Amino acid sequence: MNLHLSAYSLAMRLQLAHENERLREAIALIADIAEGSTTANSLPNIARLARNALLASPRTDPSLCNAKGAE
Repeated sequence: MNLHLSAYSLAMRLQLAHENERLREAIALIADIAEGSTTANSLPNIARLARNALLASPRTDPSLCNAKGAE
C-alpha cells in the first residue's frame, strides 16, 4: 500500500476538511436560530445562511502545502 500523498491529493484533503468544518458550523448556527427564535424574521436568516453555506469556498493553493512533510 502506497502511503505517499501527492501535493494535489493533500490539497484536496485539506480543502474537504475545511469545507466539512464550515458546513458543520453553518448547520449548528441554523439549528441554534431555529431552536431559539420564535420571530418570523428567523426564516430569512436561516435561508441566507443555508445559501451561503452551499457556496464553495476558494480552493486551497497546493503550492502552500508541504508535500514533503506528508511522506
